[in-house]
Amino acid sequence: MRINPANSSPVQGSETQASKKAEKAKAQSYEGKSGGAAGSIKSDSVNAEISTKARDMAKAKQIASDSSDVREAKIAELREKIQNKTYNVSADAIADRLVDDHLRMAGA
Repeated sequence: MRINPANSSPVQGSETQASKKAEKAKAQSYEGKSGGAAGSIKSDSVNAEISTKARDMAKAKQIASDSSDVREAKIAELREKIQNKTYNVSADAIADRLVDDHLRMAGA
């Protein structure tokens, strides 16, 4: 008399073999559709493309940071005022500047 381990019955063994064959067939089916050879390593990758606008912005940022006329002390002072909520700008000054810029661009 032969005793089978508790985890393995003849029925369970054949079901496991059938499921393994099905999984293998499924994997081969995917490889065939993607043009890959059996046994090749597949990786999920995503291609991304950076827009022209993003490249231009990165280039402008690089040029600005390389420029020697950047006033680091002034930038640090403004950053500190903004963080401390003590940076105030006159609404009248902004409006005047907007109108002046608009008139200059319009050629008036």
